[in-house]
This record gives sequence, structure tokens and C-alpha cells, in this order.
Amino acid sequence: MLLGSWERLREPDSIVIDNAGYILLFPGEPLELDRELEMNDHRVKIVGISDASAPFLSNPVIHTRYSEAVNFVGHERTQLSYVLVQSQPGVKAEEVCLRIEAQTGLRARTTDEFRWDCILYYLKNTGIPVNFGITITIALIVGTVVAGQTFYLFTLENLKQFGALKAIGVTNWRLTGMVLLQAFTVGVMGFGMGTGMAAAFFEMTLQKIATRGIILMWQSVALTGGCILFVVIIASLLSIRRVIVLEAATVFRG
Repeated sequence: MLLGSWERLREPDSIVIDNAGYILLFPGEPLELDRELEMNDHRVKIVGISDASAPFLSNPVIHTRYSEAVNFVGHERTQLSYVLVQSQPGVKAEEVCLRIEAQTGLRARTTDEFRWDCILYYLKNTGIPVNFGITITIALIVGTVVAGQTFYLFTLENLKQFGALKAIGVTNWRLTGMVLLQAFTVGVMGFGMGTGMAAAFFEMTLQKIATRGIILMWQSVALTGGCILFVVIIASLLSIRRVIVLEAATVFRG
């Protein structure tokens, strides 16, 4: 409990709301008890503010007595969330939305607009972007370090061959191209194997109840390919530098 006491839930029409929910409903205002809310035509009073565990969604977490909860929920007066309509042939969806908003005063959205409203809501009001961002950042750092170390060790083991090529006149640009070709070949193979396994996973779980509707979008595949390209380039630079500064004469010493 951050403020108030759960014992006050014995009072009629009383609730305890979590801190995040309070901030969502009263943005920029200090924590204050005995404020009133309206829940399904019932006026309720905030008697406590808790530090509840964060749910997956950003909905407020409200605690109350069971008898009060049944009274608050009950039979909702309006159970309609939205109306799905289709425009007549030859009529643009954007035009229909404007006409609906003008005549009813309600919000109308096209399919793409509604999709982006949902996406932006989760990006703005949930911790999904931060969690996925941290995971992807760690994966890029670890991947770059491991790949860079592997290419660097490969270069060290073949310094004599690179030195011999330099001795017979192969330029640094040609050697750089050789290293990049090897790196991109490994990157393409890894990208193909990883994408194939991911596609197989989505195909196997597509019909499962818990994972239905989850698909592998081409945008995700393209973004993954871009990340792998970044890792390959950074990892290659670590080994290319050793090849460029290599003196051909050192290969034939001792």
C-alpha cells in the first residue's frame, strides 16, 4: 500500500487502485484518497493506492470486495464495443469514415488506421518496446562480439596465406573483398537457417490455441536481415584491419 489502507474496503462503494492506474486516470496529479470514479453507472471512492504487480496490459488494477465487484460489473448497460461495416462498391473507406463521424459524432477508422491504432497503443502504453529493445540490443552485442572473435581467430590462423598473397602483389582492396565475401557467405547461410527454423516454428504453432494468429511478417524477416548485415560488417572490420596492416615480409621471417 502506497497510500490509505485495505481495511477501508469495508466501506460501501470503495476500491483500491494501483499506482499506475491512478496516474493513467489522473495524469500529472498527486496521489489523493477519497476521489471518485464512475464504473458502469456506479460511483466508487478510492480508499487506497497500491503498488500492484504490473499486468501484461496497461489496464488499471482495482481491488475491492467480491460483493462490490459483482455489483460494479453486473449487467453492463452498453456491451457494444464497435460496429464493423463495409462500404459499397466504388465508395472509399476514408469517405465513409468521414460521413460516419459527421453524422454520429463517433470515431470511425479504416482497417489500416485501426491496425495502427492498436500497434501504437501497445508501443506507447506497455513495456513491450523496452523489453524487446533490450533483448535485441543484447543479441546484437553478443552476436557482434562472438562473430568478430571468430573472424579474428580465422584471420590470425591464416596470416601466412594473406602475407603470401600480399607478396605476389594482391592489393589490400582485393584481400578486403575476400574477407568480406567469406563473412557474407557465412552470414547468408546463418540467415537462411535461422529464418527457416523460425518459419517452421510459426507454421507448427499457427493452429495452436495459445499461439493462433501469430505469423512471420516479411518486415520482420527484412529487419532481421538488416541486423545480421550490421553484425557481419562490424565483425569483419575487426579482422580486416589485421590483414591491411600486415607486412608481407614478416611471413618469410624465421
